[in-house]
Amino acid sequence: MSAITRPSGREDGFTGRDDPARPAPVAAPHPSWRFHDRYDLWVDWLQREHHAWSPHQNVLHRTFKSREETLLYAERFISRGEFPMQRGAKGMAGAAPVTLLRNRRDALLAAFREAEGDGVTLIREVQFPIGEYALSVKVTCERIAEEVRATFGSAANPLRSLSGRPVKLTRLIEHPYDVLGRAEGTLELLDRGVRLGSELNEFNGGVIVTGVPYLRATVAVSRGLLKRPLMYRYELINLVSDPST
Repeated sequence: MSAITRPSGREDGFTGRDDPARPAPVAAPHPSWRFHDRYDLWVDWLQREHHAWSPHQNVLHRTFKSREETLLYAERFISRGEFPMQRGAKGMAGAAPVTLLRNRRDALLAAFREAEGDGVTLIREVQFPIGEYALSVKVTCERIAEEVRATFGSAANPLRSLSGRPVKLTRLIEHPYDVLGRAEGTLELLDRGVRLGSELNEFNGGVIVTGVPYLRATVAVSRGLLKRPLMYRYELINLVSDPST
């Protein structure tokens, strides 16, 4: 774990503390923290290797705004039965048409309709053998948060969403990027600052915080009219965390 050394000046409001970090409760979502679900359809060729399927070539990847639209497009795509495969050696231009017979298309479509995922991030997944290859058809869902801009003292401050979570901090001056220090630890949001491990960053309540809730937040501290702002960039270490938890 790296630590940020305490600077000699006072312009960035950064001070050191020896107190251990104390876990903070996870903040309830603020109404401004808006989320939307993104659905992805993935169709790939797999190849059998050592009694298991491994990725071979991508056929299709498309993004949709609703579950119903994604599943409908997937069924129509399967019904056409055309799944091109790259010709010859890997990386060569051109794709050879591979068209499934009607009975194979119907079997793949039936398998896709019966497939189940976890219902959250994986909606459906099926692997359909075709000789030494297999078609993988998968529908996934990812919850995406919109970027938020708020003052540090506001209830909409995106740093609230990182409270109690493992976070890495990069302290830098923007343009050109000049990294001044790094730290990692559990983030604790205070009334007038942020504690990360043994480090304390003190902020004015009116300072601007920009970020994506549950993922990252950046605090920009002014250093004067002719100086680039000092940036405190907090990023969630475990990016697979569920925003709803």
